[in-house]
Amino acid sequence: MFWIQLSTFVLFNLLILAMLTTQIPVRAIAFATTGQHAGGGEGAYTVWHLIADIEAEAREEQSEREHPRIPPEFPTTDPDEPTGRHHLRP
Repeated sequence: MFWIQLSTFVLFNLLILAMLTTQIPVRAIAFATTGQHAGGGEGAYTVWHLIADIEAEAREEQSEREHPRIPPEFPTTDPDEPTGRHHLRP
């Protein structure tokens, strides 16, 4: 029983060690490749400029759209009253 526990302990530790060592290069590469488009120089068109332009266009379109007029009166029929119609076909 001791040898089974010891071998299981060693194998799990090797598994954890292998997982940690394979993740170190990925993290180093990830830090090195982030922001490749950043630092394009002064006046460069960056992602942030693109986002700001898209948001400005969306605000313009929203302000230009005319909202439908809602009549200020109560409905003449009760919406909860059954009509006998349904969308299923017999």
